[in-house]
Amino acid sequence: MEKLFFELIRVSTGQLDCLSRGPEPEEWHELYEMARHQRLLGVCYRGAQHLFEFGLRVPQDLIIDWMAEAEAIEQQNAIVDKRCAKVQQRLTERGMRASVLGGQGAAHDYVDTLQSLRQPDGIDIYTDSKLEKVRKFVELTGQEHVRHDHRQVYLEAWDDTAVRLHYQLYFGKNPLKSRKQRQWFKKNQRSMFIKDGEMTRPSASVNVIFILVHLYWQFLYEGITLRDLMDCSCALKRAAAVEQQQVMDYGKVLKELGIYRFSQGVMYVMEEVFGLEKEAMVVEPLADKGDFILDEVMAGKHHFFHLFLKYPVEMLYSLL
Repeated sequence: MEKLFFELIRVSTGQLDCLSRGPEPEEWHELYEMARHQRLLGVCYRGAQHLFEFGLRVPQDLIIDWMAEAEAIEQQNAIVDKRCAKVQQRLTERGMRASVLGGQGAAHDYVDTLQSLRQPDGIDIYTDSKLEKVRKFVELTGQEHVRHDHRQVYLEAWDDTAVRLHYQLYFGKNPLKSRKQRQWFKKNQRSMFIKDGEMTRPSASVNVIFILVHLYWQFLYEGITLRDLMDCSCALKRAAAVEQQQVMDYGKVLKELGIYRFSQGVMYVMEEVFGLEKEAMVVEPLADKGDFILDEVMAGKHHFFHLFLKYPVEMLYSLL
């Protein structure tokens, strides 16, 4: 079923016209659940629509539910997009540089037909302002109790949309590796605030590095989904299409940041699941690492022991 599911993803992104075989009714239900679990319901709905032209029809009761889910995702994206733009504008008006990280920024790397179908998960905005200034900004919105931790302040403007204002980029608990990563992004601070249409976000090449670093720590500490990896695939395509990639030595940077082999594994997943072209990859894919990442993602569970065998130092630090 995984092979069929990966084919459905490629149909959704326009890389395949049709599946290798028509799913049975119960298999359509299984594909739907896989898409739900991997946070790709909206994206895969587009693929199911396309397959209708080839006579591959989703059972009627299921397609109605699927359509309703996709429409809800589109409506939610429209709302979150407006709120994201509003928060970024307000920060800018207060003289605070603001860059959209992932989330709604990642959606803008998707092809036009899929942008509104990427499942949103709140708003993450990075500002190079100090904690007190970010707290003051939140207080001025009328929020009485301002929550924050060592990396972000929580703006509670909407009950159904989480807003996280990052005043410091956080990269895991390994002090040596985290320090190197923070230093690299500080050195490339100007590239974190690039105007892209009406949105400000990291440059295409710096965004690729940010996503790979973020994937690394999220994979180890919380777990990731194929939606997160699709974000990476779309970011890589964007970087391949612009000039920045020509001046970035990705291999050197990823080795310096300690995530070179992990990134090789991610490139393998990019190829196996999303059909990413070699030209868009930043390092050579590595099957051993990639199979491990993909197995963990598809299992949908955070297996500490499995991760400890592959990343013992990081997993020991995660216990602190």
